[in-house]
Amino acid sequence: MTPYQLTLLALAAESESAALALWWTVEEIGDALFTAALAAILATFNQRAVSLAVTAFSAQASIATGNPVPVSLPGIPDETDRLAKAASTVLDVARASDVPDNIIARIGRAEPLNTAARTYSNQLAESPLVEGWVRNMDADPCQLCQWWWREGRIWPKDHPFQTHHGCACVPRPVWARNIQSTMKSRQLERNRTA
Repeated sequence: MTPYQLTLLALAAESESAALALWWTVEEIGDALFTAALAAILATFNQRAVSLAVTAFSAQASIATGNPVPVSLPGIPDETDRLAKAASTVLDVARASDVPDNIIARIGRAEPLNTAARTYSNQLAESPLVEGWVRNMDADPCQLCQWWWREGRIWPKDHPFQTHHGCACVPRPVWARNIQSTMKSRQLERNRTA
């Protein structure tokens, strides 16, 4: 597993813990405050997942190319309504379940993982430095992830990265080779060596 995956898993575990800690107070705080607070927790960890994904991509691109690649922050969509609805739904499902802690933990873990996967995949698709990607599986990949891996197949960069809830697999970029230098880049290189 890559350092990015390890950091992402730590973030997902932290989000899961925050969601569970909130769940354990639901009887004290009431349903309305619980759903609002859970939506806020999920939004916070989703934003942290976006920051992590764009930073990881920038770092990997910088290392691969040998030149600094600035972080490209995507527009941050307002997911307040979606997360509020998800929090309300998960509350109902958890109350009806024999294992409510598992239900709450799952949304707490899955939201940042899915957000990071979408963000990183978008970074790949928009980068002129990338030809494609290979599935980099987590430490214990499920059968579906192994099938999506297809024995290391290189997918085109605009092919969506497949995930499922709780999946910690990430795309690994396949960097463009033989990038043609431009007059400006040759001039900058001459200035650096002079």
